[in-house]
Amino acid sequence: MVILNILLFIVVLGVIILIHEAGHFYFAKKAGILCHEFSIGMGPALYQKRKGETIYSVRGIPIGGYVSMAGESVSDALIKKEQTIGLKINEQDQVYQIILTDQVESDVTGVVEAFDLYGKDFDPLYIDLNVDGQTIHFSVLRDATYQISQKNKMWITPAEKSFESKTLWQRFMVIFAGPMMNFILAFLLFLIVGFFVEKPNLDSNELFEIVPGYAADNAQLEIGDKILAINGEPIEDWNDLSVVMSNLDQSWIDVMYERDGQSFVEIDVNVSVAVQMAGITNTYIDPDTEEITIYRDPIIGQSYGRARSDGGLLEGDIIESIIVNNVSHDIESWDDIISVFRQYDRGDLVVVYERDGNLENAYYSMISANALTKLGSQPIVYQLGVSPSSSFDWNYSLLYAPRRFYQDVSEVFTTLGLLFSPKEDLGIGDLSGPVGIYTLVSSTASQGLLSIIVFTGFLSINIGLLNLLPIPALDGGRLVFLGIEAVTRKPLPRKVENTINNAMFLLLLIMFVFVTYNDILRLIRG
Repeated sequence: MVILNILLFIVVLGVIILIHEAGHFYFAKKAGILCHEFSIGMGPALYQKRKGETIYSVRGIPIGGYVSMAGESVSDALIKKEQTIGLKINEQDQVYQIILTDQVESDVTGVVEAFDLYGKDFDPLYIDLNVDGQTIHFSVLRDATYQISQKNKMWITPAEKSFESKTLWQRFMVIFAGPMMNFILAFLLFLIVGFFVEKPNLDSNELFEIVPGYAADNAQLEIGDKILAINGEPIEDWNDLSVVMSNLDQSWIDVMYERDGQSFVEIDVNVSVAVQMAGITNTYIDPDTEEITIYRDPIIGQSYGRARSDGGLLEGDIIESIIVNNVSHDIESWDDIISVFRQYDRGDLVVVYERDGNLENAYYSMISANALTKLGSQPIVYQLGVSPSSSFDWNYSLLYAPRRFYQDVSEVFTTLGLLFSPKEDLGIGDLSGPVGIYTLVSSTASQGLLSIIVFTGFLSINIGLLNLLPIPALDGGRLVFLGIEAVTRKPLPRKVENTINNAMFLLLLIMFVFVTYNDILRLIRG
């Protein structure tokens, strides 16, 4: 299973990266820019194949990719003054190959005195070579190559094939095309999923599906039953059910339902409760048998998020008391836990718990109710384990893609806003990197193919939008530089731009290591 999850992770991330880099690559080639390499992955090359001017690579670390374009570095020339090189000359005395290795024979060998392999405004390309004390002027073909090793060669980069020589619009499209392709991929994936998603019948109170082991199943409800009331609150449709369940203040319910025209009541039925603010739930799912246990006593069925990574809480821990903002609350049941978190919308926690007969303390900060609400979730979630009937609807299916796309884009912007909000206790430590993405892919895989497709679309949107952030070294930062050029009518010097990009790339790399380290800690503790 682990191997399958790793392969699925590589496929999901690989497809997103491939589409992103393919966008850059297509518009670069369309603009006439020389692309030295098209790479999926970073680090050491696992596979390389040259086709025309471009080397296509698969590299060992699946965390990104790149298109190496002419004109992106300060100087694309691979030679310098006083360097000894070899040349291959054609019958017209023009250089068609520059030899940089002793493994390949050359027609002429000498020391470089002067050269121009850029040829702005189609100026002639040349190399002045000192051969045996005599300076010889050589014309260079505009499609000449460097012979770097016996098998490795690379084309020179004259001005007309350089990124910086293209129009502002062409350069904009080359940079923007990567994120744009991520958005197109996400929309197409959502469009596919839309034709498999049925419209739920929210105007009914009839049960169409009951999840084994959850409250409805434990109350012996059956498909076709109609829920009439919960804790005396009348239920006429699915919206009523959602409202009543979300407003519960205890971990049990009395259910009145109708079956074959007769009314029945089941009392004191445990429901599944997830206190998302604190990252704990009363529901334990056995990983081997998938048998579900819903606790009434203050036993943690599962911990996640900060409760696990920062607090170290585990399933089976028995909560004795909870201290919120230095105020202590004794805990005797899950009803007491719910009561505590109904009183607070944020705060620092100390959870006193028993494990293996010993009392220990867990310290962490809860996720605020405001942050969870903005992310489309609830501070406390109750699950009855039922679903309404549904049917295929053309309008619902066609609208699924734009609706889901808008929802995911909004979630990304909301998350970014919360990360930088001084009012919220969220930060870089709450982000996930490749290891965290692997964990999400693994958990999504168990939910089926459609869930994987939806997650891939969501991840593609995330990568597209994050790349558009106005940060140097990202696509958005490069677009900012283009905006400055559009206003000033003068491009930023390549040396300045590259220095800024390299400095920010180093900072991003440090952040990447930090996020990955936190991901690994979560994985070890989880």
